Amino acid sequence: MEWNSYLPAAAPRERKAPAQRTLFWATIVVIVMQVAHWVAFRLRPQLRFRRNVFLGYVLVFIGELSMFFINALAVVILIDRGAELDFVLWKVLILVALLFAVFTYKYQLSKLGDSIIGGQPDAAAKRV
Repeated sequence: MEWNSYLPAAAPRERKAPAQRTLFWATIVVIVMQVAHWVAFRLRPQLRFRRNVFLGYVLVFIGELSMFFINALAVVILIDRGAELDFVLWKVLILVALLFAVFTYKYQLSKLGDSIIGGQPDAAAKRV
């Protein structure tokens, strides 16, 4: 018996409302992430950072971890509920947009981490 069998049955109209809200917020999140990515993409050549190898590697790791998490989640959903999924074109397009947004997030974190790893050393570090 599944966990959702204990929940009271909702009318079809009530079931669609949370899905529509979720899709609305997913679309807003994709738009915000893409605007932030393209603004940061244009500003990146102008930014200069002090060298901090540890922080740079932490940022690269977080970027890789975010991409791993979203891929693992997608695989688990496809394995667990693959036969039940109905593929509607606009839902697939939102999913692809979300995956691209996570990819651009990973890209920005990895470029930021690389910039911090290869940044200018501190003045105190030059004296030693």
